[in-house]
Amino acid sequence: MSALPLPPLAAVLLQSRRDALAAFLALGWRAWDHPAALDAERRRALNVDLSEPEVALGAGASVRGVARVETDREGLVTYLEVVASEPVEPARVAAALLGAEHGEPRTGGGAAAREWIWGPESGSTAAVGGEPVRVWICAEQAYGDRLWLIATVVRRAGDDD
Repeated sequence: MSALPLPPLAAVLLQSRRDALAAFLALGWRAWDHPAALDAERRRALNVDLSEPEVALGAGASVRGVARVETDREGLVTYLEVVASEPVEPARVAAALLGAEHGEPRTGGGAAAREWIWGPESGSTAAVGGEPVRVWICAEQAYGDRLWLIATVVRRAGDDD
């Protein structure tokens, strides 16, 4: 399993879209430009058929990963999705994103699809800008256990936002 360079969540969540994407660019990612050589199977594995990435790691048909963000009404990133074409160690990814005190995940799923969740439901106290965050990682056997990661700011009904 090779290392996938990911910025810490504090460099992405609750940042402007521009600053969040700049954090990826600083690690060698590039602006997404749909490669003509990317076949249908590879597009499905990277979830490119479901959403349009904003940055990619790699070039042409050898794209290793893609990422996209979503913002709230104030223009701050509250959602990050990363899909990589290769498997990674979930605990290692969580440590890179959340820091050393990420705690133990809540796990679920079976052989076909396993999931790890670090967030309030797992007892994690990870926060960005004082707001709790959740990291969900899934490895699907059908896609070679590739990395599928979603990180969000956890906002509850009744929050001022």
